[in-house]
Amino acid sequence: MRLTWKDAVATTLVCAIVVVYALFVAGADLPVIHHVGGTTSVIVMLGTVAGCEMSRGDLYTRPRSPATLLYIVLACTLGIAALLSSVIALVTASETALLVLFAATVALWLISTVRHAVTRVPAVDRPVRRLAR
Repeated sequence: MRLTWKDAVATTLVCAIVVVYALFVAGADLPVIHHVGGTTSVIVMLGTVAGCEMSRGDLYTRPRSPATLLYIVLACTLGIAALLSSVIALVTASETALLVLFAATVALWLISTVRHAVTRVPAVDRPVRRLAR
């Protein structure tokens, strides 16, 4: 594959997540992100847009190599960790759960972006070049 505009949008959103988390850790007294619940909500919203809305739909429609299966298992594990830690952070106001959510979100973005950058486009998906006449 190659990096697309969706990867650029996801990267921008993840940069925003890093800034939000850094402001929280620094103790910034800003609306919404001055407490665990607000910071968790912002990270979940931005991460959902970055991850879910910008994801590719072809991962489950093609034959899967062992590397793809490993990626799927890793992404699912990180996604479950992000979901559970976000619920825990919202219910208990745990800064540790917020850290796990942050780390899982950034890790999901990182492995997805690397996968998009290094995976070759299958021959069936390559654009057909028309010969000039």
